[in-house]
Amino acid sequence: MPTLALKSYQQAALDTLTAFAQAAQVGGAARAFEALAGRPYQSEPFGPDVPCVCLRIPTGGGKTLLAAHAVPLLARHWRASDAPVAVWLVPSDAIRAQTLRGLQTPGHPVRQVLAGAYGERLRVCALEDVAQIAPPDWGRAAVVVVATIQSFRIDDTDQRHVYSFAEAFERHFKAAASTQPRALAALAALPDACVTAEEAAQDGRAVLRGFVGQPRQSLANWLALHQPIVIVDEAHNAKTDKSFTALKRLNPACLLELTATPIAARTNVLYHVSAQELAAEHMIKLPIALAEHPEGWPQAVLATVRTRAALEAEALKDEAAGAGYVRPIALYQAQNAGDAVPPEALRRHLIDELHVPPEQVVVATGSTRELDGLELAARDCPVRHVITVQALREGWDCPFAYVLCSLQKLASATAVEQLLGRVLRMPYATRRGREPLNRAWAHVCEAEFSSAAHALADRLIQGMGFEALDVASMLAPAASLPLFEENQAPAPVQQAPVATDFEAIAPTDALAALPGVAVRTIAGAPRVVVSGHIGAELEGQLLAGVRGAKKQDAVRQQIARHNALVAAQTAPAARGEHFAPVPPLGYREAGQAELWPLEREALLEAVDIDLLTPEAIELPGFQVVEQGRAFEIYLKDEQVRLRPAEASQIALDYGVSGIGAQDLVRWLEQSLYASLPEFTPAQRQPWFAAVVNRLLHEQRVPIETLAQARFTLARALQAKAADLRDAAAKARFHQLVLDGGWQVEPDWARPHVFGPATYPAPAGSRYGGRYEFRKHYYPVIADLKSEGEEFACAQLIDRHPKVKHWVRNLDAAPAGFWLPTSRHRFFADFVAELVDGRIALLEYKGAHLASDPGEIEKRQIGELWARRSGGRAVFGWLMKAQDGLGPAQQLDAVLA
Repeated sequence: MPTLALKSYQQAALDTLTAFAQAAQVGGAARAFEALAGRPYQSEPFGPDVPCVCLRIPTGGGKTLLAAHAVPLLARHWRASDAPVAVWLVPSDAIRAQTLRGLQTPGHPVRQVLAGAYGERLRVCALEDVAQIAPPDWGRAAVVVVATIQSFRIDDTDQRHVYSFAEAFERHFKAAASTQPRALAALAALPDACVTAEEAAQDGRAVLRGFVGQPRQSLANWLALHQPIVIVDEAHNAKTDKSFTALKRLNPACLLELTATPIAARTNVLYHVSAQELAAEHMIKLPIALAEHPEGWPQAVLATVRTRAALEAEALKDEAAGAGYVRPIALYQAQNAGDAVPPEALRRHLIDELHVPPEQVVVATGSTRELDGLELAARDCPVRHVITVQALREGWDCPFAYVLCSLQKLASATAVEQLLGRVLRMPYATRRGREPLNRAWAHVCEAEFSSAAHALADRLIQGMGFEALDVASMLAPAASLPLFEENQAPAPVQQAPVATDFEAIAPTDALAALPGVAVRTIAGAPRVVVSGHIGAELEGQLLAGVRGAKKQDAVRQQIARHNALVAAQTAPAARGEHFAPVPPLGYREAGQAELWPLEREALLEAVDIDLLTPEAIELPGFQVVEQGRAFEIYLKDEQVRLRPAEASQIALDYGVSGIGAQDLVRWLEQSLYASLPEFTPAQRQPWFAAVVNRLLHEQRVPIETLAQARFTLARALQAKAADLRDAAAKARFHQLVLDGGWQVEPDWARPHVFGPATYPAPAGSRYGGRYEFRKHYYPVIADLKSEGEEFACAQLIDRHPKVKHWVRNLDAAPAGFWLPTSRHRFFADFVAELVDGRIALLEYKGAHLASDPGEIEKRQIGELWARRSGGRAVFGWLMKAQDGLGPAQQLDAVLA
């Protein structure tokens, strides 16, 4: 079974984690975090030397797969270890069993990740099996221990067997006394790690008398001895002082937290995945087609039954066309016992009134567990309707859930987030061929769409890890979306504008006079009801109407949510408009030859890079300087300090005394073959050998030191290979592309398409200002600040009469549009469709970059693209001042 490919946002999260680990090795966790996240690092409670960062992954984002990849990543880039120990903490026994099963099952995606990194040198176990791993395997094999945080979290360590003196670990600690003496002695500094005199006195067997003051031979201390990488799943549940103490007892080398809902004041969020990124990778269904039913619960249930039946008809057509099997399921949130519609009443209504076959309906509550033993994805499973009240049991999955029907008020419904999370997940993480199957559907008992949207937005934000800017792409009125694909598009639905009411102590006449504002008395108190986008002036008036920092912050959050819901209604993509296709560049080797995509790789196909030249084997930025008992490793502008390694820290499958140059070359080949695929083993291995021999004999670096610094050496070799490739590609690019060696032209047959759900805007860079961009194609805007020269340029584009709509281009494929250069892909800042049908590619550049060779190459390829388009495309290189013209005049000239 092939390894499950990472989604783009998952790779981006791991790339950011890699950059953090590498930078933290050089300058410490605080400096690395602030450089990457742009926020101060919170070093407490683990201190500045133990990195603790969080990947914020909303529901449906694949946290377990990311955690599996993070173990070898952190082992390599932070621990510099081939045989790490990792402690994987989860919040419950159900999730522990599920996680352990995945990590131990051959062929399971998370098992494949770790097996791909460590092969046969991998041990995965529960806490109770740790002692079964033989002492020689520790430091030779990667060990992953799966446990609940509760196993370590307690005030009295005597009450947890993980802290108790255990004879099963006697042989382990005896071995460590000779191989890891410094690490063993360091355990004394941990909380409650050593045997006390009182403890020895209470030991009836007198086993502990000879160990007073020494580290206790316990499971926890054995893990702490190896300074494990600690993975904390659902980390928002582990932010108490008791949890922090338990984690400190593990003596972690670093901690990686994963959660959808981090506690901001106590969490270092390094990377945050947005709903748009999840949808673009088909991990979740968007939008949520939301239908309100003021008539009452019978209408909501009837509409749910009809929606589910229509979706099943679509699924049958989809399967006939070659798609995978799907049987859409409706999840109902009934009312509590004693209310009008408890689960059994809803079951009777479905069967008796709506004539649903009884075998298609199951109830899943605390006392009625009809889901147990069912395989919902099986073809012979009849279930189509699942009724619950609060939370479904942890670890239960429903890959076919499509429709949510809540008979409770959303604002007060208990655990509706869990049901919504099931409905959002996309079956098989694959986009369906029938468009209605790419959406989630919700029927709720609310009076109007605006109130339903607000209530659902609150639950998405407060309980599921999404933000207001996520909601902008997540909600749409069901009436505006056709349920059957072959139906003609329905007549435009006149949507009631989203309205939000705000607290106001004494609404002023100036406030009441602003567009979209009405002052009303609600529940005996004056309230300001606003419809339409809230700009800076109105925001200032609303903030002036409340007192206190907390209330003002709540108003700001209300405004952000309101503007997101407005954008979800008004953006061109939300209104069903199409963006014109944008052609990439292609090339022909001769006049009538086939047109091929112009990629950087095409330039290097016929290039043979000689890896054995004096220049190729020299690593000028890599130096090793001995400093007493330690070594300073210099890699260009970076500096890494290595302490003398104990034997168990250098795991190269042989004893330390046997390490030789060929062993290191073999390790480099095993580590770098995947990242240097353009070179054959016959090219790589002699190159590695030449580099290693030069370091050994010309720079006099001891082989043991090179072995310890092998990860830094591998990075230096990767960087050198990239430099050699860039030099070769630059010469070929100018010869074949810019100077006419190939016939280069736009490829209109294979265009880039800006689709309605293909804009994975990263959460950390989305525009959150109050200026309203009316023509941006999507409800959210990526990578745009609310001030500065690029912001001013975006305003000019949005206001220009010749622009129909535009996109703030993403800087990653496949979502962003790009043109090739000799070094990488060029993603212009803005792509616009003009009212006359032309495409405009626009790049804004600061004056300090005007003479940069790389920037000149971008301009040349952009102008070539436009010149060869036959008048169907234009390219603009905009600056603050250029040839005596300001940005507005430059834009006019480009779009003329």
